Amino acid sequence: MIGGAKLQSGAARSGARLQTEAATRAAELQSQSAADQLAYVKRQSELDRMSQRWADRQNYGLSRAEGMNVFNRFGDTAFNTRASELSRGRSEDKRYGATQQQLNTMRALMGMGNKPLVSYVEPDALRLTAPTLPEYVEDPTPRR
Repeated sequence: MIGGAKLQSGAARSGARLQTEAATRAAELQSQSAADQLAYVKRQSELDRMSQRWADRQNYGLSRAEGMNVFNRFGDTAFNTRASELSRGRSEDKRYGATQQQLNTMRALMGMGNKPLVSYVEPDALRLTAPTLPEYVEDPTPRR
């Protein structure tokens, strides 16, 4: 009986040790798996963040290029047309040159002398104002 009890206690001790080792190994595997999952999620989050920053920078560049394209296509023409209209000349009585030319035609038909056209330029009319966009600002939040 004593021998049987000794064998039984040895088997129980061995069984308990094996169960403890199995539980410890399972906990280690779960811990490692959780750490791997966390590292994967962090890396994916960082890749998503970098991708979003890259996309933001590209979108900023595209919108800036679009604004300059529209300005180069239409802005120069519109501003220069206005500037040329204003700088065609004004007469002594401050009439625009186109109006004064018509009046000079009428004055010539009536035998009167022409009023001279004065070269007049409005500085603001000649200033081209390209669209101004702020410089691209990188996302200041720290990377982890």
